[in-house]
Amino acid sequence: MNLRDDASASLFQRLLGNAFAQLAPAVQRGHQPGEVLLMSGQASVRRGSGLLARALCRVIGFPAAGDAVPVSVHMQTQGAGERWQRRFGAQRFESHFSLGQGPQQGLLVEQFGPLRFHISLAVVDGALLWAVRSGALWIIPLPALLLPSGDSREYESEGRFHFDVEIAHPLAGLLVQYRGWLEPAAL
Repeated sequence: MNLRDDASASLFQRLLGNAFAQLAPAVQRGHQPGEVLLMSGQASVRRGSGLLARALCRVIGFPAAGDAVPVSVHMQTQGAGERWQRRFGAQRFESHFSLGQGPQQGLLVEQFGPLRFHISLAVVDGALLWAVRSGALWIIPLPALLLPSGDSREYESEGRFHFDVEIAHPLAGLLVQYRGWLEPAAL
């Protein structure tokens, strides 16, 4: 059966189709179908130091810089999408994920308030790689000059789900980089 057409499959299973089986087991567990998934662990966070970087991080709600920061991710199914609430220490930010439609079909859509980004996913050596392809502010397409970039991936190490997310902006430089590990937690 093709996972892309399976209504009981998770959002990431539907996006990746049969490539989902090529993900490392810990990464698969982080994207299993279900109403709610809670993962917790630890992260280190680096933030850009420029004025524009600091302002953008504040507006979006990205976490403050720190080492050995307790982190949790609460993923909840909402219709055909998922809402992710991330907590780094006492600081929280969230976004909504859904399937791309029309010209963005086959892409993951992540929405932070009025900002929407279309992201391609690729499986390489068991890791899940994320890359921003386009974006919009409300319905206004963002030019490439305003799109975030960076290397973001999820992978398995020592049986744990690991993440390394880097978000940079052409005009502001590094906005935030957070890396660490997660494991399933009790709800």
